[in-house]
Amino acid sequence: MTRTAASPNIRTGTSTQNKADRPRWQQALRLPLLLAVCLSFAACTNFFYNRLDTLAAWYIQDLVSLDTGQRSDLRSWLESTLQWHRSSELTLYAKFLRELSRKAAHAGNASTYKGIEAQVELFGSRLVERAAPDAARLLMSLSPAQLAEFENNLAEKSRERNEENLDALKQGKWHEKRAKDIEKQLKRWTGSITKEQRLLIAEESKRFDATTADWLESQSRWRTAMFGALRERFTASQSPATVEERILALLRTPESQWTREYQTRAAQNRRQSLGVLGAIDASLTPEQRSHLQRELNQLAQQLEAMAQS
Repeated sequence: MTRTAASPNIRTGTSTQNKADRPRWQQALRLPLLLAVCLSFAACTNFFYNRLDTLAAWYIQDLVSLDTGQRSDLRSWLESTLQWHRSSELTLYAKFLRELSRKAAHAGNASTYKGIEAQVELFGSRLVERAAPDAARLLMSLSPAQLAEFENNLAEKSRERNEENLDALKQGKWHEKRAKDIEKQLKRWTGSITKEQRLLIAEESKRFDATTADWLESQSRWRTAMFGALRERFTASQSPATVEERILALLRTPESQWTREYQTRAAQNRRQSLGVLGAIDASLTPEQRSHLQRELNQLAQQLEAMAQS
């Protein structure tokens, strides 16, 4: 039976995009909405967080069959990354969430949202920079047969992850699905959603561009570039150091392989997201703001406890 795999955002160590609309490590950040994407890991309990290295090892080994030495290297890499993440990053995330809770007391503006986005992207970049070298070394240890297995699984999972969006497009319901996704996230963070907000989201969602086909093409281009670089290791045309440099570049900046069409539509959606966020943020009731602040502070407290455990 063919194994399944995540979409190509290996640099984050997680599956990606709305996920057909996202990338890695992953879109404009919306005060009450996009934190669910960028910080959803914080909702894990200590039990799961303390076992992320094991869970991640199981996941990766379901993407590609590893030999004993590779499995050992993988576990060592994941363990050291988790230790670093706990000691260096969790308290930074908690501080960020508490500051975000303070800001959420009042409606923000475009500058506020862009600042939030920049900070989350910085967190992602730090994790990428930490994980990419070990990921590159593991990838370079794969045999031709392992590379073929891994590439096929990534392509299969990419198709699976985009089925809902493709079906919605065929049925002419993509914008309706987009609106429901935004509603779900809003309710997750504010505890409720008003009729006016639901109408607002439905209307504003019509202005987003569907990017599923362009994202699938971008994923395919990334896979072609990555596995092409990895196969260069078995030829005399490139030195190992040159191959590793190419792999690191693809892990750190997968957007280098995105199509022009995807980049254009994603940029348009990014601008639209800021407008939607501003409208929703301005519409929040005092009760919704209080709920949002409590949720953010609770996540911060949980992260602080994880850092100390």
